[in-house]
Amino acid sequence: MKTPWLADLRFVLLTALGLVLFPFVLHPLGGYGGLATQIVIVSIASIGFNLLLGYAGMLSYGQAMFYGGGGYAAAILLAQAIPNHPNLWLALGTATLATAALALVVGAVTVRLYGIYFALLTLAFAQMVFFIVEQAKQWTNGDDGLQNFPNALMPLGPWTIDLSTSFPRIDLGPFGSLGDLQLWYVFAAFALLVVLVGTRVLIRSQFGEVLDAIRENEERASLVGFNAAAYRLAVFGISGALAGFAGALRALYDGTVAVESLGIDRSGAFVIYTIVGGVQTLFGPVVGTGAIMYLENVLSAKTGSWRLIEGLVFVAVIIFLPSGIVGTIAKTQAQRARALLGRSLRATRTSEP
Repeated sequence: MKTPWLADLRFVLLTALGLVLFPFVLHPLGGYGGLATQIVIVSIASIGFNLLLGYAGMLSYGQAMFYGGGGYAAAILLAQAIPNHPNLWLALGTATLATAALALVVGAVTVRLYGIYFALLTLAFAQMVFFIVEQAKQWTNGDDGLQNFPNALMPLGPWTIDLSTSFPRIDLGPFGSLGDLQLWYVFAAFALLVVLVGTRVLIRSQFGEVLDAIRENEERASLVGFNAAAYRLAVFGISGALAGFAGALRALYDGTVAVESLGIDRSGAFVIYTIVGGVQTLFGPVVGTGAIMYLENVLSAKTGSWRLIEGLVFVAVIIFLPSGIVGTIAKTQAQRARALLGRSLRATRTSEP
């Protein structure tokens, strides 16, 4: 039987290996280094949304206010507060804290509501934030978004690292060139690894167990002594912080942030990513984000009907893979394991004298 630390080490090593190989596996399929980086970044926000939907049972249509809000917070800080000292850590930290605070304020009003009322109220808050950002043109440049802000540099000990630096151009045959990747991918992949490990610890902790209990039967959990509203507010804050962190990363990587990052389409995208990949699974949001963003990138260049295709993919998953890609695979493996165990037990009973 594996010891817990060995299982944790195996998880970290295999996840890290997958992240290292991902951009090179994507290349033969028509992907590229920039797309791999974008998928890794957006996956962080999708994981945060899955904490809400999968583990707390809260369907939010307001995640875009945190994702886009994080992007704007980082960009405004770089453009107007520290243009001469574009510190990556400061931009990311400020954006994450600002969106966490916004999430706690919004959550204090919304988390006591349920179902469609919670979803619609989060949507209303997101639309208010969208309108505020769109109208605050002296800070946000209105509909045009922000483009001309300094490239954030990462201080690391005595070094200052420019993450837009590309790797040496080493040909890898059908897997592209190492030079297609920037240091941004390394940083984003490491951030995703940390988020995955942290999420795994969180959902296996007492906090995660209480969230499960509240999702399944809030009245019973409250009678036991748990403050359901406090737990729902906490997970809402964590989800908002992850979305804000991802939005800031995306803005700093792209060098631009658009008002559309605050729109309802972006909130809906997180719903699609998570359900396609698998709700209440650790890797489901990552797989769903990668699958949809890859298809969008490939198909939008070949057809103008991507939205129709996206809708068909979503409907097909709901009908044929209701547990999502990862969830369906996990269920299939569990069923096979149970069947194998059953055959083994029957064989043991038959062989007994």
